[in-house]
Amino acid sequence: MNLATLRRSILSLIIFSLMVHAIVCGAKPPNFVITIADDHGVYHSSVYGSPEFQTPNLQQLAADGIRFDNAYVASPACAPSRAALFTGRMPYSNGIVGNHEFELKPGVVSLLPTLIAQGYEVVFHGKVGHSGRKHFGQYVPQSVKILGGGGLQETMTLDQVETFLAQRSDDAPPLALFLGWTDTHTAWPPKEEARIAPEDVVIPPKIFDTPEARVEMTRYVEGAEDIDRRVGETRGLVAKYLDVDNTLVVYTSDHGMPWPFAKWSLYETGIRTPLIAVWPGKIKPSSSTDAMVSWIDLIPTLIDLAGGSSPQGVDGRSFAKVLLGETDKHRDVIFATHKGDNEKNVYPIRSVRAGKWKYIRNLHPEFAYTTHTDVWAKETPRDPKHWAHAGQHWQSYIDAATTDPNAAAFLHDYHTNPPEELYDVESDPFETSNLVASPAQATKLAELRHLVDAHMKEVNDDQSLSGPPQLLKDFSLPEAARNPK
Repeated sequence: MNLATLRRSILSLIIFSLMVHAIVCGAKPPNFVITIADDHGVYHSSVYGSPEFQTPNLQQLAADGIRFDNAYVASPACAPSRAALFTGRMPYSNGIVGNHEFELKPGVVSLLPTLIAQGYEVVFHGKVGHSGRKHFGQYVPQSVKILGGGGLQETMTLDQVETFLAQRSDDAPPLALFLGWTDTHTAWPPKEEARIAPEDVVIPPKIFDTPEARVEMTRYVEGAEDIDRRVGETRGLVAKYLDVDNTLVVYTSDHGMPWPFAKWSLYETGIRTPLIAVWPGKIKPSSSTDAMVSWIDLIPTLIDLAGGSSPQGVDGRSFAKVLLGETDKHRDVIFATHKGDNEKNVYPIRSVRAGKWKYIRNLHPEFAYTTHTDVWAKETPRDPKHWAHAGQHWQSYIDAATTDPNAAAFLHDYHTNPPEELYDVESDPFETSNLVASPAQATKLAELRHLVDAHMKEVNDDQSLSGPPQLLKDFSLPEAARNPK
């Protein structure tokens, strides 16, 4: 090949690359509409294999775009999960490691100013951070527009969002709109006419089945269906007020459902999250991917799609190529961490997912594993008007354990954990068979231990406690639940 031919080839390649970039990015940077549910578990929609959940709008979203089957949050509680999202850093890298009264480390900033510097108008509505600006103000600059109070109650209507969109001019800057919905967060108000009957709900594996639990589960199902309706309404607003073909719509959740062995835990039901994305003409309809992605990757992906680069030092990295169908690989390992809060949940846990394997380390197995639900049920008189007793489902477990050995075993398994857990999540997705003691998996166990050790060192994980722990002796449990046969 002579020099002239080589130059023409290089020039052609450059022109082609620029054309591809123009197609992806568009003449104007894309709009982003990111919808975030609170406590909506990955298994709890028809998209992810649960037909008892009537979620046609999420189903349509998946039909129009891509479904991620291995998306994970960094922590299974609201504040650290959302702080990781907006900083692009793991909890021990950013400083917000627990659910209340934690602060960003000095020098850590969010990625939102990067989007703003790219010319974006960034807007929040509903529970996007953690309970309003007073909680998420550390990582949300004042230039972010908050529709309503930015807290929990603004999630009940999209009227304010429509008013805002209707007032935007044709030459308005590109929009990054974040919407947060809490319908799947406890407590769920009883409805006069429930769509689904208690006998028709599916009680997940590992959760003991009682009539009270079934009533509560109907309310959770209906909360998920309320969120589904909001997804449909949001897409209607996008079609009415934005350029659909230049708008990426994403649906996801901050962690799993607020039930035992889910939220506040590092099981798949706690940290694996729904993630669905639509961008007409850019994302292949009805596609899916096994690529492992983390919530810390989401904002770097938006920055990348807008033509920018994330600041140095962030843990997250763009999965734009996965979105656009260029690859089906992203991360080889996914880490997660849980510290708890200062009172109701003091139980530090670390985990890693690598391929089909999941390793969990319980730093203090001598503590009682607890959450707000069981601690408040312990501390609050049995009052049906108190949210902790809305369905009496937790007390129903305790009552059942006095006579039913299966209920006693359930409570014991819930409150106590071994130092280490190892699961094959492909064959055992609900993590019911701990393989730590299996000689056949000794090499894999050592490998995953090393990964967690190295990650904890990398992020300066100090393994400290967030408050005084709960102990099993402090709970009024039937003797059978303390020492099941």
